[in-house]
Amino acid sequence: MEHFITNSFKDLLHKTAKEQNFVDYNLDIKEISSGGANYTSKLFAVSITEGSNTLRLFCKVTAIGEKMRAQLAKIFTTEHFFYTNLGKMYRNIEDCCGIPDELRLNVSKYYGSITELNEEVMVLEDLTAAGYEAYDRFKSIDWPYAQAATRELAKLHACAWAYAKQDPEGFGDVKKKLLYDINMDESDTEVYATKMIGNAVNILLLQEKKDKLIKYFEALDPDTYKMMQKTSRRLVLCHGDYKPSNLMHKILEDGTVDIKVVDLQTMQAGSPIVDLLYFIIAGTDEKFRAQYFDKLLDHYYTELSAAMKRLQLNPDETFSREDFDCEVKEKLPYGLLLAVFVLPVLTVEMENAPQVDESLDISKFNVEKTSDLYAERLNGVVNDYVKWGILK
Repeated sequence: MEHFITNSFKDLLHKTAKEQNFVDYNLDIKEISSGGANYTSKLFAVSITEGSNTLRLFCKVTAIGEKMRAQLAKIFTTEHFFYTNLGKMYRNIEDCCGIPDELRLNVSKYYGSITELNEEVMVLEDLTAAGYEAYDRFKSIDWPYAQAATRELAKLHACAWAYAKQDPEGFGDVKKKLLYDINMDESDTEVYATKMIGNAVNILLLQEKKDKLIKYFEALDPDTYKMMQKTSRRLVLCHGDYKPSNLMHKILEDGTVDIKVVDLQTMQAGSPIVDLLYFIIAGTDEKFRAQYFDKLLDHYYTELSAAMKRLQLNPDETFSREDFDCEVKEKLPYGLLLAVFVLPVLTVEMENAPQVDESLDISKFNVEKTSDLYAERLNGVVNDYVKWGILK
């Protein structure tokens, strides 16, 4: 742990303390675990205490080697850009539109960062100290949580469109700035994909379903995957990794769920539907989808429409319900790809998770020992995609 607590990291914390009017204070830094949900950073809980006054902070310190850094070139600069630039633009737009606090985009408070290569640090408020927690990644989300999370996602997307309307040229520049690609050699990508698909086929329970999945991937054009992510009737700035472990939630006194969006390091221009499907595949099981899938789609668009109107956008002109329905149909196959490539890591037991160290690279996400939960979730997804007519 010691080599992650650099002098520059400590200097940033002291700077933060002084900015928050601490004078004669005690600084305490403790490493914390993400429970196998974080693969790019070491996480620290920091307390700055002076008398009865304590400021609690959450810090992320870069913890990836050269190979993964090359594969995910913008992973730290993107989040820094959000907190220092894009997020402020969104807040200014909300101010101009008179959006009340309870209806604004809900993100973590930012205190500062270090952007020097290999020493990146992000200092944010410690949401756990305020009663927030991450959703248990081994459990399917429930309906109140799903409502709250997709409401926040709708706000995020609507803010992007409001920015695009206010400053089309600036929005265009940001889209280029936030281009997000995983830079893997073609041969490495092929080996990785073959292993992930093979693992998925092997854990399906019925031979008929195995055959359908094999047939689907044999016919799939690899470029289709990228096109699904990066094209839309109306591009937004997506979160890019919108899953329960990248959100913090708290149950309020009235029983409602309050969500804060965190981990904005994979933001990119793309389809709003991709963010929505990612959340559904990452956070739900077959039972939830049987009861709530259509309802959740309706809820998201209702919230999206309301958020657009608050930001003085016309939903019918910006992203109509017809646009939404057509794009859901187009992008739905993306969820199947996500299930095969993302669910193994999201459901892995902590002791079998890829280790955050200098040797970590994307290929390590081909989890050697997947969990029983992955088998359950993937079989459920395949059942749904057969039912929806995509796996034939």
